[in-house]
Amino acid sequence: MVRMNQKAFAIFVGAIMILSAFAGFLLRGSDQNEVVVGTNAWSVETFGVQGRLVDWDFNNLEDALKMSPPSTVMAYWINTTASQNLTDGARTALPQSLGLTYGSQLYSTNIDRLAEAYFNNTWIEFHWIKPYHVGYSGLVVPYDSYMMIPAASDFVTVMGKPTLFGTQTAMLQVIDVISGGLATDNFTLPRGEYADLQVAALGKADKSPLSGGYKEFYLGVGKSKDAVGGFNLTAKILQPDAAVSQKAKDMAGKYNLKYSTSGSDIMVDGNVPAGNLQGALVAILGP
Repeated sequence: MVRMNQKAFAIFVGAIMILSAFAGFLLRGSDQNEVVVGTNAWSVETFGVQGRLVDWDFNNLEDALKMSPPSTVMAYWINTTASQNLTDGARTALPQSLGLTYGSQLYSTNIDRLAEAYFNNTWIEFHWIKPYHVGYSGLVVPYDSYMMIPAASDFVTVMGKPTLFGTQTAMLQVIDVISGGLATDNFTLPRGEYADLQVAALGKADKSPLSGGYKEFYLGVGKSKDAVGGFNLTAKILQPDAAVSQKAKDMAGKYNLKYSTSGSDIMVDGNVPAGNLQGALVAILGP
């Protein structure tokens, strides 16, 4: 199901390296020995950026979708602190992102939670990081009182909780949403769901990196908290075609998961050992 634009991603990363050797891309703190300042280490004001800062809940995929434009066709959310095994598996199976690829290299602190949304042939990343005083230079572009800080080439960032990263065109659309505009309401399956990794997509959506013969797809994966260990996986697929149904059934059989149907919808769920997680993610998300 995954459709990665490997060439575009490679060109983007190459451009960053050539234009700035990452120096202008990394939003480092003004004092590397004292990353976090201020009496409240989690205050958005700690960033030291003028204007409005993003300040939203960011506890699951539903929170990310509330900041995503109506045209969103696919999104995912991950708690990168839950398990390195899960983060590595997501990095392999999901469309590539700067946050998953470079992680703590992007800022003066780690990315604890990350989301990415795809819409209107573009994308944006949401990075949950501990606020620190940002040192930046160059022209800052204001939009609705939010400060878009140039990162490299055509990319900008808006600091806050979460911090936003993407193209200026994408950023304007997301700022419109968080400033009171309409967010997407096309996703039904993530509502009320919590998991360490969540993925949602609309089937047969144009230019979606995750598309297929279904109406809607959802995957939730969480680190097991009981003695069994491993990861609890749940995949829900609304109105799948025969090929998608067979693929889900094959995946369930291979990884000893339960396959069930309800009308025209299907669900795959069960526990996946840590050693099988990457394979299971590729099997359910891959082409």
